[in-house]
Amino acid sequence: MGGRGTFAAGNPVPYVYEVDTSFFAGGKFNGVKVLKGSEGSGKHGLPESSHSSMAYLKMNPDGTFHTMRIYDKNHNLRLEIAYHFESKIDKHKPKVLHYHIYGKEFSQNKTGRFERTTVRMHKNSRLYKYYKKFFKGAEL
Repeated sequence: MGGRGTFAAGNPVPYVYEVDTSFFAGGKFNGVKVLKGSEGSGKHGLPESSHSSMAYLKMNPDGTFHTMRIYDKNHNLRLEIAYHFESKIDKHKPKVLHYHIYGKEFSQNKTGRFERTTVRMHKNSRLYKYYKKFFKGAEL
């Protein structure tokens, strides 16, 4: 995994994502762009760095929440919230709402280590309360 040498690092990497209008008019949910990988790109997640927005969403094929990525003003990935299997949190639950906080080196370095947290989301957390409007179909 890695976003090494991405747009945030000043590299003119090709943008292989497009707005997904399958679920929401205009391809936005609560004001945030819903993206999908362009046909034939092989991309199934979200960009490692942003080109224009502070956040992007990915939805499951049934229109429920899968992933949200939040970027800083320099286009670096800083926060990812996801609802899928995460063995570091629960090996028995098929989906768990959780988040990762990334150090800016994830988007900046071409090689080498990067740090990120893996934390279960809780309904009383400030993070959950702030972003819960995006978690369509996700359960705690």
